[in-house]
Amino acid sequence: MTEKKIKFIFTGGGSGGHVSPALAVAAELKKRLPEADITYIGVKNKAEGTMVPKAGFPLKFVKSAPLPQSKSPASLLKFAMTMFCGLSKAALLLLKIRPAAVFATGGFVSAPTVFAAWILRKATFGLFKTRIMIHESNTDLGKMNKAAAKAADKVAVSFSETIRHLPKNKGFFSGYPVRSSISMQERKAARSELGIPENAFVIFAFGGSQGSRTINRVLANSAKKLLEDPNTYIIHGAGRPFGKTYEYHGFNDVSEILEKQNLGEAKKRYLLRDFIDNMGLYYAVSDLLIIRAGAGSIVEVCRQGKPSVIIPISNIGNDHQIGNARFIERAGAAAVIYERTDPLNGINIAFADAGEFCETVSKLRNDPQKLAEMSEAAKNIFPGNPAEIIVKHLLYLCKLGEKPEETKGTEFMNDRVLGLNSTSLEKFLQKTKTGAEKPLETDEVKLIKNKIDMLFSSPNPVIKARACRSSGILGYGEVIPLIIRYAANKNSAPFLSRDAFSALKQLTLLCGADKREELFKAIVSGLGNPYYETRFSAERCIPVFAGHFGISDNERKKFMEMLFKNMADRCFEVRIEAILAAAQISNDPETLIKHMSELYFDPVWKVRTAIFQAFKILIGRGVLDRKTAAAEADKILITSNGYTTEYELKKEYRSAMEIISKEKE
Repeated sequence: MTEKKIKFIFTGGGSGGHVSPALAVAAELKKRLPEADITYIGVKNKAEGTMVPKAGFPLKFVKSAPLPQSKSPASLLKFAMTMFCGLSKAALLLLKIRPAAVFATGGFVSAPTVFAAWILRKATFGLFKTRIMIHESNTDLGKMNKAAAKAADKVAVSFSETIRHLPKNKGFFSGYPVRSSISMQERKAARSELGIPENAFVIFAFGGSQGSRTINRVLANSAKKLLEDPNTYIIHGAGRPFGKTYEYHGFNDVSEILEKQNLGEAKKRYLLRDFIDNMGLYYAVSDLLIIRAGAGSIVEVCRQGKPSVIIPISNIGNDHQIGNARFIERAGAAAVIYERTDPLNGINIAFADAGEFCETVSKLRNDPQKLAEMSEAAKNIFPGNPAEIIVKHLLYLCKLGEKPEETKGTEFMNDRVLGLNSTSLEKFLQKTKTGAEKPLETDEVKLIKNKIDMLFSSPNPVIKARACRSSGILGYGEVIPLIIRYAANKNSAPFLSRDAFSALKQLTLLCGADKREELFKAIVSGLGNPYYETRFSAERCIPVFAGHFGISDNERKKFMEMLFKNMADRCFEVRIEAILAAAQISNDPETLIKHMSELYFDPVWKVRTAIFQAFKILIGRGVLDRKTAAAEADKILITSNGYTTEYELKKEYRSAMEIISKEKE
């Protein structure tokens, strides 16, 4: 008599990062429950199409698609039709198989199966009893898992801190499941199989099943330099796209770069691959790994006890990859190189600096003791068996095992600057400037500068404007040329040019003499900008410019010409700032008073207040005598059509008269 098979459906895919943990759990489930009948559901032309059959599990396909970035009716309709087809097919498979549970690892591939199971349970009032468990790999829930968590009975997480983002009592710590099939092979035999000498230093790089553009390009562009050492070998999994349509083909991209490198005989020591599925072989031969910071990669590499150079993806989610990378770095198992952009030179696609990369790799290659210490540290970061923990919970959920004990995961250190978007970054920097937050540390400044560069690389002018403001608060002098360009360009979005001048008010003090002429021209351009907020922001830069560089007669003449014009501006803010700026640079009080006198009865009381402030400035500078100031002050209308706690205009008048009436020392 044969044992009754207990059926399960596993789903998750699109990339190896979703498929690998699912296969690890499936293998563990078969080990603990040999009678388990596992069917995998995925999407055609994705990673699961290659990986699942090799693991020996039957694979079924449904339709699915990620949420469209475009909100056009056509895009949304196409998405809705695809999901309807996927849900329908998944529901039919579920009704046919009648699994005890669905286990999902996220990604849009999981959506049809998870939500079909949930809908069937609701529609049949509990007669369809399939349980639902999902696994979240990263510290922050992905889009699909965030929605699926509400439908799931249990959610396994790779990091304990994720539990607080889940509905109460649904989350449990498991860690990230790693396939036992990639357990490392014997080093000597593996090197013999690949034809690599026993004493060679082997760099093994990969960026996921479809490849990482950043890793691919920095490694390929560094190949000639790294391979100057005849003892160095490079194994590079450049990735390949799944399906006929794709945005990036890693293997082809790297091949083209290497062709231009003229490696000569050294090319034999560069082993280029597209998709690598026998990872254990390559881990066995390697001395140093170059990886991204997805949970799957870092856990897998650390469990192999391998030192690594991590290049996390920047500007995604809540910076979870950067958080992952910094965690491994702090544990002593990795060096981290951050992606950056170069908006100054119009490079808006993220890249890793080849010079920094070569220096980092070379230092590690020449320090065997450091590598040994990193290796030992890596082994101790992720203890336990995540796949076993998940299977125990899965069996208990299906009433096939005892309730497992709760496991506590490794806690991450909080990073103040991670997860900050353009708005929260600016607020955070303001707090550090006012002392509400403790001063920034060196590595935090580096991260923030990278973030600001990414913001400048956005096509959205609103984001660029926030980058300008944040640069000013931080004192990020390296981007001054870019900010000057935004300020001077009358075709810039109005709020972008405005915020560029706001930044320059703070950054001018960091400008060298070589920036003087460019900055002067930018301010003059801003004084005549069509947008009124840009005009008064430019006016505020004049006193800072004059104080920092001094001011020539020609510069003073041009500034005063524009300021006199702006004193007649229709916007009172422009009139106010023109008065105050003129008072700080004018050496001709008679002409200045002549222009200001036209505003003595200005309908906006704040403008008249600015004139009193101007008198104080002029007297303080010693360019206006008190007798003249007193006579002029008495001509100004002292009324206000506004009601405030204090009579601001009269208060300013009294303050000015106090200064005017003082005896000269």
